[in-house]
Amino acid sequence: MTSALLVEFEGVVVSTQAARREALRRALGDDGIVLGDARLDALCAGLDVASAVRGGAHGAGRTLDETALDLATLRAERYFAEAIGKGVTLAPGARDFLDAAAARTRLGVVTRASRREVEFVLALASLDAHFECIIASGDADPKPSPAPYERALDRLSRRRPVRASEALALEDSVVGARAARAAGVRCVVVGATAAAAGALPVADAAVATLEGETIASLGALVGARSLSATRIP
Repeated sequence: MTSALLVEFEGVVVSTQAARREALRRALGDDGIVLGDARLDALCAGLDVASAVRGGAHGAGRTLDETALDLATLRAERYFAEAIGKGVTLAPGARDFLDAAAARTRLGVVTRASRREVEFVLALASLDAHFECIIASGDADPKPSPAPYERALDRLSRRRPVRASEALALEDSVVGARAARAAGVRCVVVGATAAAAGALPVADAAVATLEGETIASLGALVGARSLSATRIP
């Protein structure tokens, strides 16, 4: 039984990897830090903006003081806001999946993105009414801490109790999968890239996209094997 679905906004609901990577590259570049795509992804995938900035600087062998890190984080957020202000694409299959899921279970967002970013895009896509709660960057210790998932379960339980074992998380990275599993929440990682980057076997299962998937099909996939299951072509 899945009594609550908790989803990462970035990579699961919207396709943001390219925009987020470019925003981070520009922000770090303003401090003379240059990293290629593969290195940025390896250092920063799945992290909140502040952690990604810190990780990118450290990975480049640079030490920035707290003021410089804060300024770089603000720049990265501003550059990303500029990008999504020009338009954002929903992840493959996300709309149909969420429309159907909202009719069957309770939904929440548990994300590394800011609340402002999430609310703006969900409203733009007319998906905001689907979600009972949003746990965004700054609402709890960042992933891979289980705190964001624990906060979401607590928020949902104020209306009707939800046990971690009855919830299902959709994540796009090993960082997010670790957070969900640490909170005792079953997890499906969405995206072939995330699975290849090590989200399996941390997650319980993986799918390439949400196209053609349902709450029932993901629940069956998670429960299909004691080891991780996958539908990655």
